[in-house]
Amino acid sequence: MKRLMLLLLTIGLLNASCQKEDGSGDKPAPVVSSVSPLRGRAGTVVTISGENFSRLRKENSVKFNGVEAKIVTFNEENIYVEVPEGGTTGPVSISVAGKSVEGSSFEYMDPIIPYTTETFAGDGTAAFADGAGIAAKFNNPEGVAVDSRGNIIVADRVNNRIRKITPEGVVTTLAGTGVAGKVNGPAATATFNGPWKVAVDKNDNIIVADRSNNLIRKITADGMVSTIAGSGVRGSANGQGTSASFNYPQDVEVDASGIIYVVDYTNNLIRKITTDGMVTTLAGSTVGYADGTGTDAKFNAPCGVALDHDGNLLIADRNNHMIRKITPAGVVTTVAGNGTKGVVDGDLLSASFSEPYGLCIAQSGEIFVAELAGHAIRKITKYGEVITIAGNGTAGFADGATASAVRFTNPTDVVTDSQGRVYVADLANHRVRRLVQQK
Repeated sequence: MKRLMLLLLTIGLLNASCQKEDGSGDKPAPVVSSVSPLRGRAGTVVTISGENFSRLRKENSVKFNGVEAKIVTFNEENIYVEVPEGGTTGPVSISVAGKSVEGSSFEYMDPIIPYTTETFAGDGTAAFADGAGIAAKFNNPEGVAVDSRGNIIVADRVNNRIRKITPEGVVTTLAGTGVAGKVNGPAATATFNGPWKVAVDKNDNIIVADRSNNLIRKITADGMVSTIAGSGVRGSANGQGTSASFNYPQDVEVDASGIIYVVDYTNNLIRKITTDGMVTTLAGSTVGYADGTGTDAKFNAPCGVALDHDGNLLIADRNNHMIRKITPAGVVTTVAGNGTKGVVDGDLLSASFSEPYGLCIAQSGEIFVAELAGHAIRKITKYGEVITIAGNGTAGFADGATASAVRFTNPTDVVTDSQGRVYVADLANHRVRRLVQQK
């Protein structure tokens, strides 16, 4: 009898020992203290920290809103998992040896869809010729805008002309003789002097930053050219129409009510022209960097302007290597860029730009930036991240479907059409390029 009791006791002890070793004893429930990051795309590695996780892989299970995740590695305090394909925004749940706990909600970010870059018009020769696609020629195409019919309007800087590219790629000349001047009148006989960038209003009138003339000009939809503001003498005077002065106006934007905003490059100012022609200063003062209201703010060679869906202006602040925002009340803040020159992707204020020069805002609200010295096209997504969609910081010319293999040389402006296609003024390649998202 004693031997039987001893045998049973031995078996019991061995069984308890086995249970301890395989972790299947009565464990406390898992505790989750953090999930990081709380948003990402499929394939992102997420760290789940807490207590009472198992040392046995088979006992640990992690699901993203019900979809099983792949465990990369783990210990009793941390589980590292890959965000699964096909999941949706929702809670992260952890199960350990059959005991479950729910952690924080994880936000699924839309996947990054790459772009294919192609040549839309121009053959790379610095010359002038109308024609279809690569039969056309430009000489330093500096600015691009889109009209209500989907035509791309081009400020052909050295040719002193405003050109049009139809959705089919046919290039014609809208205004300018090719001779530098500031003659108003019918588009065929009017002259410009270094037209830098353009905007299109709701009636398809074209607003021109006629930089070397220090004027803001208008081309009506029926082909008449006039001067909206500027005396033609370099200066920073506010005032009515031609009594005001600019110092190399670089870019223009126009809102739905007809108010025009001017990036006054050398003055480091953002100016405003009302519908009756009154010019005032909205923001900026001396060269530098400072957020603030009105003249308390500072810019360093601002080059591009775009209007967002809330009536704010976004500014490509070239030599500060930043994207800035101006509210309708004139309050200036920094949207993106750490101030260091470079082509580095990342979160808004950790990313770097290399002379952002032109920008636009798509219907989706995403911001596209043409980087002059970075030879790249960047995108600021709705998630507050900066990504490079074409180019890699090296000058050259190459079309293609791989972002890092595409080459630009000093892209100066960018615009999107109603289908989300991106058009780039590829200045030193004398081409207009187009980026189309892959399917």
